[in-house]
Amino acid sequence: MQIPLDKVCVKSGILCDRCQAKIDSGEYEKWEVDVMRALLNLESKFRELRSAVYRKSIRVGDSLYVVLDGVNVVSRELGKALAGALEGLGVRRVYTISEGSDDKSLLRNLLNVPVLAVNKHYLPDNTVSYVALVPASERRRVEEVIDRARQVFTTLKRAELFVEYEQVSTAVRSSNVGIGKVDKDKLLDALKHIKSS
Repeated sequence: MQIPLDKVCVKSGILCDRCQAKIDSGEYEKWEVDVMRALLNLESKFRELRSAVYRKSIRVGDSLYVVLDGVNVVSRELGKALAGALEGLGVRRVYTISEGSDDKSLLRNLLNVPVLAVNKHYLPDNTVSYVALVPASERRRVEEVIDRARQVFTTLKRAELFVEYEQVSTAVRSSNVGIGKVDKDKLLDALKHIKSS
């Protein structure tokens, strides 16, 4: 497992000047050292951690989101083991997600629902916002997690997140056929909506 701080410093809890500078600059929080230590201790038990790269941990209420790269599948047992190891931080639930380079995969992990598309909008004030398009049938599940997902997404991408819902026919949902096709009228309506904003 790769971590941004020296492994010796993390395991001992005594940070060298270089590691302490990363904490002091705000790049990482002091409590993240405990998260990194717990991950290193669990590395021998969970194979997926051997190739993982630690990016960041984000606390939202009593939940902790641990962002890792280089991990395709993360077992639920890892989240439970991390929650047990981090009891001292007041964390009840731990979510391990992979940031990767694909915004759609990140949002699928955060929202825990299928994401049909992700649109990136560049605003006149030089900010960026993302719009995730999800099936309307998943509205209730999204509303349960949207506040936490927005907070984590904003921390990682430094951009706002919006969610739009679209009716999806059963035939399209059961296969990927037709997902890439765009209705010309819907596209023109969306472009008009963007121009009027």
